[in-house]
Amino acid sequence: MSTQPPNIIAIIGGGFSGAALAWHLLKGPPVPLTVLVFEPRSVLGSGVAYSATDPNHRINVPASRMSIDTAHPLDFLEWLEETGTNHQDDGARQPDGHLYPARKVFGQYVAARLAPLLEAHLLRHIPSLVTAARKVSTGKWILETQGGDVFEADTVVIATSHPAPQLPRQFAALGAFLSAETRPVLINDPWKPDGLSTVKPDDRVLIIGTGLSMADTVASLAAQGHRAPILAISRRGQRSKSHSRTPVTATGDFLSPPASRTRDVLQRIRKIIADNPDTPWQAFLDRVREQGPQIWSSLDQTERRRLIRHLRPFWDTHRFRISPQTENIVNKALQAGILQIKAARVIKVEKEGKTFKVTLRHRNGHTDDQVVDAIITTTGPAHVNILHSQPFLKSLAAEGHIEMDHSDLGLHVSAEGNAQVGPKKDPSLFVAGPLARGRFGELMGLPEVTLYAEKLANTIRAQTAMTVPENATLIS
Repeated sequence: MSTQPPNIIAIIGGGFSGAALAWHLLKGPPVPLTVLVFEPRSVLGSGVAYSATDPNHRINVPASRMSIDTAHPLDFLEWLEETGTNHQDDGARQPDGHLYPARKVFGQYVAARLAPLLEAHLLRHIPSLVTAARKVSTGKWILETQGGDVFEADTVVIATSHPAPQLPRQFAALGAFLSAETRPVLINDPWKPDGLSTVKPDDRVLIIGTGLSMADTVASLAAQGHRAPILAISRRGQRSKSHSRTPVTATGDFLSPPASRTRDVLQRIRKIIADNPDTPWQAFLDRVREQGPQIWSSLDQTERRRLIRHLRPFWDTHRFRISPQTENIVNKALQAGILQIKAARVIKVEKEGKTFKVTLRHRNGHTDDQVVDAIITTTGPAHVNILHSQPFLKSLAAEGHIEMDHSDLGLHVSAEGNAQVGPKKDPSLFVAGPLARGRFGELMGLPEVTLYAEKLANTIRAQTAMTVPENATLIS
């Protein structure tokens, strides 16, 4: 029998990224490891995206394309059928037969898949935040939690969520004095539970951002009976695109030969779409998504930054498509004149009593003032704040264990998923989920996150020792 010390895998973050990694670590042939997942929420697998309680917040791809199991892509759809969950939501099924359940339902599915592992004590849920992580001279990791406990681990995986949206700089002076509970209302993170509850039906609303989060916000406000004007703005005023009205299969080749310039990538995509007018563009963009990591890897840092600067807004609106139900709600609000979407940006904001006076500069150069009762930020994650978004990340950065990726999309990781600083990678520290997308390019969609979780699990399993620990070591 091996006398090698036990291997304890500590996953910090129990949203989908952390849950999928835990599941893939433990689903195969038994290996000698114990998996700890540190997640303050009461259940694993939901995270920010799939813990939304609003039934109007739906998954934005058909259920048939979502699964925790890469070898069983219809697993979620079959779970919906087996449990009867699909019959509890009349609005989930579309005329084409596809199901778009509420996001919280997908979180329930992930939790159900992890339940047997928890019951068998192969997986342990630590319902607390990690406040500090440090590596000691033995090579092991010491994790401190908000609850005051200290754990020891052989391998640590960072699987935390993106930082919350950042207030535009024009709001910096107001942010210290205003919140979702004050009048006027300033909401920086509409994803928080009851995050929109303080917005009254007659409040004039300004939404900063026009992507999927804007659409979800409009859906939530509509469900609350909102009837006052809503203005949504972004630099380009682009909405998230629709799914194809007819079934599509990913098609096209965007790798032969690999393009080394952003311009060439764009020209190739445009040409293939133009040459095939009878094929929905979604089929080609789905193939770009599949080949995204290879496309990204062929670009140097200069070209990657160019792609982010010029093409990312267009990619986001075409890649992150809106669910049909949410699109219908947004369209009704537009048709009713309640919602307007404009290409503009905030250049000045002042508090005037219980309202905001906001000066906007439109894309044509024209400026005007808007008086609103509530401002909601839906601009997406504040990637630049990653290293300061959580205390344990601050401690890891301060001790030289992590750094930002050169593309500023996430953390610097190696091709194997190890945290990397300069040329040095740490074999016992990994990054799971979207925070690793600076290396791989496309790690925001669930299929890509799942595939990467499986790859990471195989890497970690391969370096696992041959002694099975009974439990984690609780030091204090």
